[in-house]
Amino acid sequence: MTSFHKPTVSLQCLGYLRRLAGIPTSSKTSPFHGQIRGKKKTARQPHTINVRLLEDIRGYGRKGSIIPVAPGRMRNIYYPQRKAEYVTAAQMRTISPTDILADRDFNFGNEQVEEDTKLEEDNRVVDVKMKLLTMERASELIETLVPQEMVFYKVPIANPKPEPEQPEPLGNSINAIGGAVPQQRTPEPMPLVTRIFGSVSTADMVDSIKAVLGQDEEGARVVLNAEDIQIVEGEKSEELDIEGDRLKTLGEYKIEIRLKGVDPIRRTVSIRAQEEEP
Repeated sequence: MTSFHKPTVSLQCLGYLRRLAGIPTSSKTSPFHGQIRGKKKTARQPHTINVRLLEDIRGYGRKGSIIPVAPGRMRNIYYPQRKAEYVTAAQMRTISPTDILADRDFNFGNEQVEEDTKLEEDNRVVDVKMKLLTMERASELIETLVPQEMVFYKVPIANPKPEPEQPEPLGNSINAIGGAVPQQRTPEPMPLVTRIFGSVSTADMVDSIKAVLGQDEEGARVVLNAEDIQIVEGEKSEELDIEGDRLKTLGEYKIEIRLKGVDPIRRTVSIRAQEEEP
């Protein structure tokens, strides 16, 4: 009985069978073997429709012009807002080609917008100049509205208590012969300067002055900066603590409000103790 020999190599793919049978696998001889690419999609051309403008539209054209626009713009903006109307094919045949614009007018209306913008800026400059006060008038308002004394309340820093004076021994105060008692040295008084937590700056003074001026319609237009405030002296300048534009001790100080071109205005700044809450 004839027995068939079983192949020892397993068949794994169709390509192996082709090679075993001697069938060529080239794409030229086997049209179904190579990859077939699909047709390339042509690029979408921009699509527009002709419409007639019912009003002047900046950047597009004048009323009555027939211009091409995107269908979406016409459908969503111009037609609902009655800014343009559709032009049918029958109407297009009756219109002269010279009346149809090839493209929108990007410059239409921009000249008027530039003129309006310039006119608005000029009016704004004039309005600002009218609102600003002269230095003479600003000085009069400050002299009239700002009180002679401005009071600030600050929490003081407690001074250390002085040490009690130790009495001298009796033998040192009276000599043995019964002579006169030598004169005792009087202790130097402690300075009465009381420092405060924080400070009062010229910016704080400006805020206080502006709060007063703001209650008047004309006074609210006064322009005042921290540089216009100058601390000139204190009640006891050798005992008060002045650091540039900041005051750090209780007491009274003299300041000058110096506006350009006018005489300085002198006022008093008082820093008083504010009791801490328990």
